[in-house]
Amino acid sequence: MARTLAVAALLAVPGLAAAQNAPLEQALGALKARQSSLGLLSVDIADAAVTSQYTDKSNGISHVYLRQRVQGVEVYGAVADVHLTQAGKIAGLHSSFLTNAAAQARNATPSLTAGQAVAAAAKALGMPAPRNLDIRKAGSATEGMEFNDGGISLDKIPVKLMYLPLADGSLRLVWDVTLAPLNGEHYWNARVDAATGELLDKTDYTISESFSVSSLIRPIAQAASAAAQPASAPGTATAGKPTAANTYNVWPLTVESPSHGTRQLVANPADATFSPFGWHDVDGVAGAEYTITRGNNVHAYDDRSNRNVYTAGTTLSPDGGANLEFDFPFNDALTAPAVSNLNAAVVNLFYWNNLMHDVMAYKGFDEVSGNFQAKNYGGTGLGNDDVRAEAQDASTATTVSLNNANFSTPVDGSRPRMQMYLWDKSELAINITAPSTLAGSLVATEGSIGRKLNRVGPVTGNLVLVNDGTTTPSLGCNTTYANAADVSGNIALVDRGTCNFGLKVKNAQLAGARMVVVIDNAVGGTVPVSMGGSADTVGVRIPSIAILKVDGDRIKAALQAGQTVSITASGNYYMRDGDFDNGIVAHEYGHGISTRLTGGPGNSSCLSSAEQMGEGWSDFFALWMTTKPGDVSTTGRGIGTYASFEPVTGGGIRPTRYSTDMKLNPATYALVGTGIYNTYVDAAGQTRNQVHNIGYIWATTLWDLNWALIDKYGYNADLKANTGGNNVALRLVLDGCKLQPCNPGFLDGRNAILKADSINNKGANSGLIWRVFARRGMGFSAVQGSSSVLTDQTAAYDLPAILSSSKQLNEKLLEVYPNPANGQVLVRTQVSSTAPVQVEMVSLLGQRVSVQTASAARLQQEGVTLNTAKLAAGVYMVRLTTSEGIITKKVVVQH
Repeated sequence: MARTLAVAALLAVPGLAAAQNAPLEQALGALKARQSSLGLLSVDIADAAVTSQYTDKSNGISHVYLRQRVQGVEVYGAVADVHLTQAGKIAGLHSSFLTNAAAQARNATPSLTAGQAVAAAAKALGMPAPRNLDIRKAGSATEGMEFNDGGISLDKIPVKLMYLPLADGSLRLVWDVTLAPLNGEHYWNARVDAATGELLDKTDYTISESFSVSSLIRPIAQAASAAAQPASAPGTATAGKPTAANTYNVWPLTVESPSHGTRQLVANPADATFSPFGWHDVDGVAGAEYTITRGNNVHAYDDRSNRNVYTAGTTLSPDGGANLEFDFPFNDALTAPAVSNLNAAVVNLFYWNNLMHDVMAYKGFDEVSGNFQAKNYGGTGLGNDDVRAEAQDASTATTVSLNNANFSTPVDGSRPRMQMYLWDKSELAINITAPSTLAGSLVATEGSIGRKLNRVGPVTGNLVLVNDGTTTPSLGCNTTYANAADVSGNIALVDRGTCNFGLKVKNAQLAGARMVVVIDNAVGGTVPVSMGGSADTVGVRIPSIAILKVDGDRIKAALQAGQTVSITASGNYYMRDGDFDNGIVAHEYGHGISTRLTGGPGNSSCLSSAEQMGEGWSDFFALWMTTKPGDVSTTGRGIGTYASFEPVTGGGIRPTRYSTDMKLNPATYALVGTGIYNTYVDAAGQTRNQVHNIGYIWATTLWDLNWALIDKYGYNADLKANTGGNNVALRLVLDGCKLQPCNPGFLDGRNAILKADSINNKGANSGLIWRVFARRGMGFSAVQGSSSVLTDQTAAYDLPAILSSSKQLNEKLLEVYPNPANGQVLVRTQVSSTAPVQVEMVSLLGQRVSVQTASAARLQQEGVTLNTAKLAAGVYMVRLTTSEGIITKKVVVQH
C-alpha cells in the first residue's frame, strides 16, 4: 500500500536527507509563487500531500507529485506536478488543485466504517460480500489502511478516506476502495459515499485491448481445440538436447513473432546493470532462488483455468533445471493444439517481460520512477511489484476468453498483472448446391453461439425460411414457429433484426433445425455481421453463420418461387497464442510504463481522460522494440499480425499500418472525435471511447518522430545506448510522460516532449519535433480544448514563427552574450535593415517571453539588452526580424 504524506509533515521529519527535503520545499515554493496565476488561495496549497517524489539520474530533474488536501483529507483528482532542475529552478509545473476547496467540503466524518465501505463497493461492483475482513496494515482513515483480500479480491484491499469533486462544484466525502475481482477481468479503484455507500465513481486499473477478430467470449465447447489435449507437463526442458546454461529458446529482441523471424537460443540475456543477479533472483544475492520462470522482474505461468493465481504443482511455470536451460519444443502448424506449445509460450512471455524491464530501465523507467520489481536493489522506490504474466489465459475456463490481452497497473508497491490470450480464426466453406441458378460459394462469418462447424462436421441440407407466427415471421424471435415441422431436420434461414442472435439460434434449435443461417440487413455490406449472443444460450448445440443481404435476398426469392435451395457448410477452426506475438506483449507492458510515469508512480489514475494516449504509447513501444537495422520508415508496420493470422505485411488490428508515408497512414489530430476515432456502444449498452483508434493517431506521430530522429542521428542497434536517433526518441517519450500533467491530452504530450528535449538536449531537436507534430495536425496554432472531451480540439499544421519559411539568415550574424545567461543578455548584429528590427526571446514551445524594437544602427553599435532574471531556467531562442530576413540563435538561461 503506497501512502501519501503531507508536505509539512515530511519537511518536519528530523534527519530527512537534504537532497530529498530541498525539492519538496522548492515544489511548494513554486506553487506558492504561481498561486495567483493558478487561481488558488494560500489555504489551497498549504496542506498538500506528496504522492511521489524522485530525482532522475539521467538529467538531474526532480519530479514532485502532489495531491490537494482539505481538513487533512485528500481530494481525488486534485493534483499537481512540479519538475525542478538541479539548481532548484522550475522546469515544469501543472496543477488541477481546486480554488477555495475548503468552502466546498462538507461532513468530514464518515458514517460508514472502512470495512462497511469495502462491502458497499463490492456490492456495487457486482462482487460477493467480503468475508472475515481483517486489517493487515493499520493507519488512520486519512492515511489509509489495508485489509486482507476478504475472499473476494486477488490482492489485499487498500482503503482511504477522500473528498470527491462533484459536477456541482461541491466535495463529497468518500471511501476510496481498491478491489481486484477474482475473475481477473478488472482491477477497480472505486469511490463510495462515506455516508450512504453509493458508488459515485470508479476507475479500472486494467487496460484491456479487446482486439475483436471474431468474438471475444464464447462457451468452452467452441474453443475445444485449445483444451482437447492435456497440458504440457511442468517438468524440465527437452531431454537429450545440448543447451548452454542460462539459455532461453525464444523469439529474441527485435523479432516480433514466429512470422517475422527465427526462434533462437539466447544465453545470459539478463542485463548486468538493471538485473545484476540474473532473471531468477529475488534476494539481491548471487545465485538463483528459482529455476522456474520466476524472478525479480516477473513471474510467468499459465492461467488456462482463469484462477489468476499460481499454484505449484498445478499451474505451469516451466522449470529450466539447475542450469536454467529453457528449451522447449514449438509447433507452429495451424492444426497444432495451443496447449502443446504451452511451455514455449510461458518461456517466451518470461523472456519478453524481462527484456522490457531491462531495456526500459536504460531509458528512464527504473526503480525510483516505479518500475516492476520484487526487490528494489538500489533501495529506491517500492518493491513487491514484479509482474504476474499469465499465459493462455482462460483458455479452459467455463467461459473462454479469446482475442484479447490486458495489463493491470496499481500504484507502486502493488503487483501488476499481464493476461495474454489465445486468438482464433474460422475458415468457412459455404456452398449452394441447388438450384443450379444459385450454385456457388457464399461469403459468411461463423457465430459465437452454439458449436463450431469444424466440431460438428459438414452440414448439408435444405434452407427453410422460418415463420415465427408474428407479423414479421422471418425474424425468428418468437419461441414457437408456425412452420416448425418444415424447419425440423433442415437448415433455418432467419433475417437479422429486432432480437439478439442468441435468441434466434436457440428458437431455431427448439424447432429442430440442424443449423441457422442469418441474413444480414446491411445494404451494400461486404462482410457479414459477426454474431454474438446475449440471451441465455446454454444448451445450444447447433452451428450458426451469417451471410450478406444480397445473397440472402436471392435465396429468399428462389424459396418464394417454390424452388428448393440446398447448401453444404463446413469449416476449419484454428488458434494462435498471443504469447508468441511479442509486439502485443510489449504493448501490454507499455501500459504499465505510461501509467507509472504519468502523474508519478503513486497515482495510477492519471490516464483516464477521453483523449488519453495510453494505447498510443503502447503501440510505439511495440514498434520500437521490434525495429531492426535496415528497416525503412515508409514501410508499413501492422500491430498483432501474427495473432490475427495475417502475413507480416498485413494491416493488423489498427485502422492502417504504421508508416511515415501519409498515403499509407493519413492519421492526423483532426480525426480525433470523428467516426471510428470517437465513441462506440458496447455489448452491454455502455458508451465507450475508441481508445485504440485514438491512440493510433498518437502512436503515428511518435513513430514519425522516431524516424525523423533516426534520419538525423542514425539507428543504433544497441538499444541500451544513449546515442542513435531511436534511443534519443524513446528517452524523449519516457521523459515526456514524466513531465506531462495528470490526464494529458495530445498537445500536453507534445509540449512535454519539447520540454524533455530542452532539458536533455538543450533544445537541439526542437525544430524537428515541431515539424513532426505540425505534419500530423498538432502545429503551433492547434488547440487542445479539454482532454476530457474528444470533439473540442482544433488541428493546425503551422509552425512557430521562429521556424517559419521566411528567409533564414546565418546565426553567426547574431551575437548573444553571455551565453549561458543569468540576469541579462546583450544582443548585437551587423545586419542592415530598412525597417525597425523586432527583437524577441521565445521559449521552445513558441511562446514569446520578451519583445522590443530597435534600429539597425543601435543593434550594430551598443546593442539591445534583454532581461532574463525572471525567466525559468532552460533553452530559449533570440529572434531578430529584419528587412533582410530572420536571424535566430539559442540561448541557455541559468540561475
